[in-house]
Amino acid sequence: MVKKGIVTLLLFATLGIKAQTGLTGSYGDWNPYNGKALTTELDLKPDGTFYLRTPDYVFPATFKDFACIGNWIANGNEVTLNPELERREPEVYITEKLIPSDDSITFKINYSIDFYKDQKLVGNKTPDFQMLTLYFGKRKNYTHLVRHKMETTCGFAPRIRNQKIVDSTNTFKVAKSDFKKIGVNGYGFVKPVEVARLNPMANYIEVNVMLSVDEERMPRSKKVIIKGKRAYFYEINGEVSTFWLEPLYKKAQKATVAANTP
Repeated sequence: MVKKGIVTLLLFATLGIKAQTGLTGSYGDWNPYNGKALTTELDLKPDGTFYLRTPDYVFPATFKDFACIGNWIANGNEVTLNPELERREPEVYITEKLIPSDDSITFKINYSIDFYKDQKLVGNKTPDFQMLTLYFGKRKNYTHLVRHKMETTCGFAPRIRNQKIVDSTNTFKVAKSDFKKIGVNGYGFVKPVEVARLNPMANYIEVNVMLSVDEERMPRSKKVIIKGKRAYFYEINGEVSTFWLEPLYKKAQKATVAANTP
């Protein structure tokens, strides 16, 4: 308990020091007409706390917004949100066996989500995934598993290729081929997870995918790169992008004029 208390004191002492770096302020994709953030707002406060409002980054197709508060520290121009919380990474493992079949490999997907609230496990669900991507050996050998044919709604987005519609059994077949690993990616993943095959003769493979999700959607050791009045918040494959994705912009502080008293 004493050691834990010392660590906590050191952490918040660091928060107080690091907050005085000129990085504080409100960053967002501001609407020029009403001054409100369109999708994401990040307020880095001088006391080492933050406020964040952002769309659901785990399941973006829900079109829900989440708001949370937490602590932040900085190392140079790199800010870390909730540095005391480790990221929740998806778990993937496979089971293989040999069954009588034709010249194909049967896959079955077991998909589940553990939900946490206030750092405590509060439930588990086995919903139908909207889209899950598997690749066999090389990333170019991929298949998007979907419930129905999916089309892109953005004119600049590439067409979703190699779709395979699966029903509630979550099973599908592929032609036999010599691949040594299986990659899995999808909503709730920051980057693909690869699993090595142990039995190259197996023709029935169960892919078990387990997500762990905070109901509050708070960031966990989330990096933000500050460059001048720009905050690079969004990520590609788990890394903050300072080139491909649009940054958040710092809101200008309103000048305050002290009233002169006679």
